[in-house]
Amino acid sequence: MIRKLALKSADSSGGSLVVVPDFVRRIDEVESFVKTKMTMMQVHADAVDKKIESEVGGLRRELSDKIEENSGEVNHRFEKLNSKSEMLEKKLGELGAVEFLSKEDL
Repeated sequence: MIRKLALKSADSSGGSLVVVPDFVRRIDEVESFVKTKMTMMQVHADAVDKKIESEVGGLRRELSDKIEENSGEVNHRFEKLNSKSEMLEKKLGELGAVEFLSKEDL
């Protein structure tokens, strides 16, 4: 694309074509440099991506372990709460069965 632009500008300006080969050589050097840098950047981006994946994977495992570790305690607390609610229901049932003195009896 750059070569076409350079050739068109040389033709339209009436410039010498002797300058164009040097210009094309410099464009080739720049294109090569850009390709090299893009490849290096892609390698670095891939390395960073792998590192991020590794870190995220480690954090996921750590979080899963903590959740599993705490799930036993949470289950224990739910069982304890369930037994307390059952006991409360039983006591309320007993309380409902007891006859209290009415206002008239007092």
